[in-house]
Amino acid sequence: MRLTSLAIALSLSLTAAAIPACSNSSKDTPLIVAPKPPIDDVPIPAGFTMMKKVSSSKFIPGSTRSVDHQYAGSDDFLPVVRFYKEQMPRQKWTLTEQTQGNSSFMLHFTKGSEGCIVSVIDGDVFTPTRIHIRINPRVK
Repeated sequence: MRLTSLAIALSLSLTAAAIPACSNSSKDTPLIVAPKPPIDDVPIPAGFTMMKKVSSSKFIPGSTRSVDHQYAGSDDFLPVVRFYKEQMPRQKWTLTEQTQGNSSFMLHFTKGSEGCIVSVIDGDVFTPTRIHIRINPRVK
């Protein structure tokens, strides 16, 4: 009985120690851009998938677009924030404001007559890191 309890405790300890190793990236490794993001001028880190049930978009050619997309992935929170700070300017978006909470980071970008808010929500062992992207016409 005592040997069985010791074996279970050891097994649980080893499992808990191995969980951080399951992450796809370290906090210092730059993320790469997915080859075909759903929005041409808004990059998505490779490995993140759209949460289709809670995502929507409306494009009116030659006019405006309204995008509300959510993505989930296993990369760490801070590399995802860094990804957007580096990648959005490459698509001609200008960072205008950033807000950090306990487990989230909100980046406000502008380009032409549009505004884009990228929210990165930290995950945990059971919940993936999430990205929420909203694009709407800018209020002047």
